[in-house]
Amino acid sequence: MFSDLTTSTYPLGLSTEFGRSLLAPGGFFEVAEEEVLGHTHAVFKNRMRSVLEIFANSVAGNGAREYLADEHRRLTYTEAHDAVARTARILREDLGIRPGDRVGLYAANSLEWVVSFWAIVSTGAVVSAMNSYWSDPETQAALELTAPRAILADAKRAAVLDRLGATATTLVLDGDLFTRMTTGPVPDLAPAPTDEDDPVLYMFTSGTTGRPKAVVHRHRTVIGLYQCAIYNALLRMGGIPSEIPAPPRVLVGAPFFHLSALFGSIVMYTAASGLLVLRPGRFEEERVLRAIQDERITYWLSVGSSGPRVAMHPKLADYDLSSIEMVMVGGAPVTPTVRRLLRRAFPGGVDNIRMGYTSTECGTNIATIGGDEFEDDPESAGPIQDGLLVEIRDPAGVPVPDGTDGHVFVRSPFLMLGYLDDPAASAEVLRDGWLSMGDVGRLEKGELYLNSRARDLIFVSSENVYPSEVENRLEEHPDVLETCVAGVDDPITGQAVKAFVVLAPGAVTTVDELAVHCAGGLPAYKVPTHWDLRTEPLPRNATGKILRTALLAEEDASR
Repeated sequence: MFSDLTTSTYPLGLSTEFGRSLLAPGGFFEVAEEEVLGHTHAVFKNRMRSVLEIFANSVAGNGAREYLADEHRRLTYTEAHDAVARTARILREDLGIRPGDRVGLYAANSLEWVVSFWAIVSTGAVVSAMNSYWSDPETQAALELTAPRAILADAKRAAVLDRLGATATTLVLDGDLFTRMTTGPVPDLAPAPTDEDDPVLYMFTSGTTGRPKAVVHRHRTVIGLYQCAIYNALLRMGGIPSEIPAPPRVLVGAPFFHLSALFGSIVMYTAASGLLVLRPGRFEEERVLRAIQDERITYWLSVGSSGPRVAMHPKLADYDLSSIEMVMVGGAPVTPTVRRLLRRAFPGGVDNIRMGYTSTECGTNIATIGGDEFEDDPESAGPIQDGLLVEIRDPAGVPVPDGTDGHVFVRSPFLMLGYLDDPAASAEVLRDGWLSMGDVGRLEKGELYLNSRARDLIFVSSENVYPSEVENRLEEHPDVLETCVAGVDDPITGQAVKAFVVLAPGAVTTVDELAVHCAGGLPAYKVPTHWDLRTEPLPRNATGKILRTALLAEEDASR
């Protein structure tokens, strides 16, 4: 009944009667084989074709329900729809935005960010989700790469654009614009026609040099993440719920330029008719606790160190956290210590702490794990999700047997189109319909295990740090002879940046002075917090390459 391709793409579903009923002809998730950008995939036959359909469908069924809230403002689905329509008119009439144009979103999380996202999509333009934590050089590099026609920015980032002499028209997300968004006649939203494989979003990641690269995503990718997540969640439940659950009340902790927040909150929980609760500004543990209590939060999208910081807060017991049904964690390695902290802090969600594994380039979850699996198998990233294929390959690109470490490759119809204007970098990771994740891991009975020490990338509270960025900054200091930067385990941030520094002869530079020097050219999360100052040369191999693994072995041996 099901082809070999469908069988290999949906093994979890096809292993149960319920799953087969979902995938069979006439099922909720009927599967068909179709060609997508030159490759045949097993895809859901009945699907949306435009990201805006997600928003429109939720508005149609939930007009009076609350959609967005911060500490002072609230919008229902209808009010948000009207704000999106007014903002789309501003984009078209005031800024001349047309289908295919590029429009930057450069701001901290806010109601305006969400409204602007849907408005840009409705015009047929491509959203460029700019990282609001970038340094000036990173921002300048992203502007040169994407050449946006306009940028919607909050006041703080608008000042950065002005300082950099950005040529794109800047629309400031301030009180005056919010008034224009939320008052006055409501025009027809009139979304621009699109194809599901048209670009809709640029999300940024760093290359090996640390310069931002723009990942180009299609409508199909964004929609696919939602549909695959719902399908796989139903599989875990083992059946269709007898009652429609109450819409989720979601506290969003991650910045919207992150995959986990943009895909995992704006898209996912808009589709689920949820309330998105925002607490923009400086992260404070008690603000999170108060929001969970006062807003009766059921889902908290924590990221990086926010989960453990809240879980360890001395006033944790003073707040009513009983509404929590699930805590999603991600953006950094989650150690067993952190998992135990979260399970103790949120007893109502003891079986519903969940983590997903993916990448900006991949778009949809590859593996996910939660509940007791966290304790039973703490090294696992979880079972491979239905809807995609995973292979572990040796350096020559040949698949290896189960239980053997190798490079992780993923095949799905939802992969990025490529890196914007960077065919060489795209070709390095996109190979005949497969994406190289850049990670090393192994498969065992359908479970994915990642070897995080096998890659150089450092994750600090959900933020990517490439060692070369920090090394280059350190080596600008006149007292630094050579340096190597690596990630070391940290119970709060997942990893921390450690700098091994060889000082020039006679140098008297201190750790504090080096930290100040780094802070002068890097965002705070990239500044090393662990140091090893030495006078002997760093270990190198026969070709002269510094042996980062040897330094990490020293780190392990010193514990």
